[in-house]
Amino acid sequence: MPSFGAAQQNPEDQPAETETKPQDEPKLSVDVKIRRVIFKYETEVSFLLPEGEFDAALEKKIGHFATQTRAKYNFVRGEMGFSLQNIYTKYRLVPQTQVYDRLHFVPLLAPARTDRVWRREQGIQLGLRVFFLKPINALTSFNYQRYSFPSNVNQQNLESQQIRSVSQSLGVQADSARFLGLYHSGVFEATIIRAFPFEKRESDFWQLQVSMRGASENEWLTVNGEIKLTSLIEGGGVPQTFLGGRNKLSAYNTNEFSGINLFYLSETNRLHLNKRKPLGLSKGFSLYETNLVLHLEAGQIGFDKKLRDFSTYHASTGLGLSSVAAYRQRRAFEMFFYVYHAWEANRELHYYFGVKY
Repeated sequence: MPSFGAAQQNPEDQPAETETKPQDEPKLSVDVKIRRVIFKYETEVSFLLPEGEFDAALEKKIGHFATQTRAKYNFVRGEMGFSLQNIYTKYRLVPQTQVYDRLHFVPLLAPARTDRVWRREQGIQLGLRVFFLKPINALTSFNYQRYSFPSNVNQQNLESQQIRSVSQSLGVQADSARFLGLYHSGVFEATIIRAFPFEKRESDFWQLQVSMRGASENEWLTVNGEIKLTSLIEGGGVPQTFLGGRNKLSAYNTNEFSGINLFYLSETNRLHLNKRKPLGLSKGFSLYETNLVLHLEAGQIGFDKKLRDFSTYHASTGLGLSSVAAYRQRRAFEMFFYVYHAWEANRELHYYFGVKY
């Protein structure tokens, strides 16, 4: 399911990088504050190696209307995607729409497998966000999603099978609530998915998805946490879910594990080493912030019995650095480098590095 906004950004990006604003910001109007909860409210381009990934997010505002376009391409995972989100922020009842189209090869460079070699996901989301007293807001959306797979007879056949489903999501989000010297933000979302038989596909199932994301931060420390649960309620013909790869058990191979039910948790601890005293690099440039990052992940995928046996879970630990460079006190770009190691024997280290503008 597509996310509601910035607090739920995806699940497939690198460990969440804290939005950093080197200069003090002026007071913002209510509609601008609302957009910042939903969008990142900036244009962003990032590159990731060694996977050869390119991500771009562009936003345009006209009056109370804002739109955000995102594009993504990953060579190693063989993924590409596009999404368009629109919101109207004049009132405390904020309508929002999103359309998206994603193509996954599962996986592209791994040895031959018996499962399907590609999957396409297309969807439309109609949502509404209700802003109550600061900092609480509620959100709901109706979603239509279509999965396409290659033919069972010939996987290279362009004629595909399809699964079509509708879903209803409900969630609650808190933004910048101060407690015990920290600012806390987070979102809880629950989604019920219903798929119906379509043409020759016999997919007929109910599925539950639950996700929680949150962050606690001050000027020295930022802690990000995430929990995901996907569970089949009843029925059959459910599209597989995949686990493994960057930010989905980063120390493991891309899409290494597959199944129907999933449980995943992640915690990212980011220590800000020099946030108060930027280091001068050259005329106009400074190393505004350097972060020491510790990223912990654990998860499992399979049938319910497997998810209840914690001894079978996969886990990984990542350690790295991220640095934010500023030009004339304005954010210029960010560089990051991470090393991940699995908690299992005979596993190689995984490295991720890149730059974000």
